[in-house]
Amino acid sequence: MTIIRGHRWQRMVRSVRGLLGHEPQTIGVDVGSCLMKTVVLQAGRSGVLLQEFSIQPLVETSFQDEQLDCGFVEAIRKNMTVPMQTVGMAVSGPSVFIKSLILPVMTEGDLREHLSLELDRYMALDVQDVFWDVYLRKSVHEATAEQQEYFLVVAKKEYVERRVDVFHRCGVTVRFVDVDAFALINVVTHNYGNEGSWLLTHIGPSGILMVIIVEGEPAYIRKVSYEMEWYGDLLDQVLMPQPLLESKKKLGVSETLLLERFSQEVREHIAQTLESFSDISTKVIDGGILLSGGYAGVPDMVSQLSNFFEMPVNLVNPFKRIAVPQTIQQDPDFQQTASLMSVAVGVALRGVVADD
Repeated sequence: MTIIRGHRWQRMVRSVRGLLGHEPQTIGVDVGSCLMKTVVLQAGRSGVLLQEFSIQPLVETSFQDEQLDCGFVEAIRKNMTVPMQTVGMAVSGPSVFIKSLILPVMTEGDLREHLSLELDRYMALDVQDVFWDVYLRKSVHEATAEQQEYFLVVAKKEYVERRVDVFHRCGVTVRFVDVDAFALINVVTHNYGNEGSWLLTHIGPSGILMVIIVEGEPAYIRKVSYEMEWYGDLLDQVLMPQPLLESKKKLGVSETLLLERFSQEVREHIAQTLESFSDISTKVIDGGILLSGGYAGVPDMVSQLSNFFEMPVNLVNPFKRIAVPQTIQQDPDFQQTASLMSVAVGVALRGVVADD
C-alpha cells in the first residue's frame, strides 16, 4: 500500500509489499508524535542488512510552522554516513483512515473507476482534500464468491503534503509515502513468514492500530482512540528511551494505578477486535498477539495479555530476519530503541524486498 510515489497518486496496489520492486538501499522514515525513527536497509545476496539507524526527538511544531527549522533532519544526517537524499515515509494517526469495503468482484481498473466516481459514498471528507488508494485481497470474501473484500485507505491531502514539503525544504526527496498499517504488515510477513495468523497490535500515542494478518494478508483492520487523553504525558515519561530523556519519572501509587487503567483499556480493545473478527471469520489466531509501538513496553503488558487471552504474546522484533552488524547490536541506543522502529523498517522493506 503505497499512497504516494514521486509526489503523484499512483495505482500501486498489487500486494502488501507494493510495486517498487527490488532496490539495493532504501531509507525508511517514521515520523511519530514524539520521535522520528530512521533506518537504512541494504539488500544483499544473503538477505536484508541494517546499514544504519537514527532516532531523534521531534519538536511538535516541526511539521506545522510555515518557517521550517531543518534541525531535525540535520541531526539525523550528522549520525549517518549514508547521504539522506531520498526517503520513504510513513503516515499514521487520525489523518489516515482505513475502511473495509465488501463490493462485487471486479477488475482493478473497474474498482478504481467505481471509487473515483463514488468515493464520497464511503467517507465524510471532500474527495478533493484527500489521497486515496485501495488494497485488493487475494482471497474472495467467504460469504459469497460474487463479492470481494477491499481495504480503502484515505489520507488527508494537507497532512501528507505538509510532511512531504518539510523534507523537500530540507533538501530531501520523499520517493514514496506508505501507511503505518501496511508497513507493519511488511515487518510481520518478512520476519515471521506468511503461514498462520497473527493479531498485530500497534500501541502508539494517538491510539491503537490492530491488524489481523492471515496467510500474509490483512484480514481485519481496526483503529481506536484512547478513552483518556492524559495517557501520553505519563507514558512518554515512563517509557521514553533513557538517552532521550534527562531523567526517568519514578512511579508512585497514582502512576501505577493509571498504568493499570491503561493496560485494562488495551485488553478491552483487543478483546473487542478478536470478538468482531470471530463474527465474520471462522479462522483462529494461531500465531498469537504481536505488540509494537512506543506504548507496548508498559511494564508487565506482555505477561498480562498472555495470561488474559491464553495465547502467546510477544513484542515484535523488526530485525528478526534482518542482519544487524555487531557494532550496531552493541550500540546502547539501538538496544533501547530497536523495538520502536517497526514502522520505519516496514517502510524501508518496501524498497529493498521484491514482490513475491
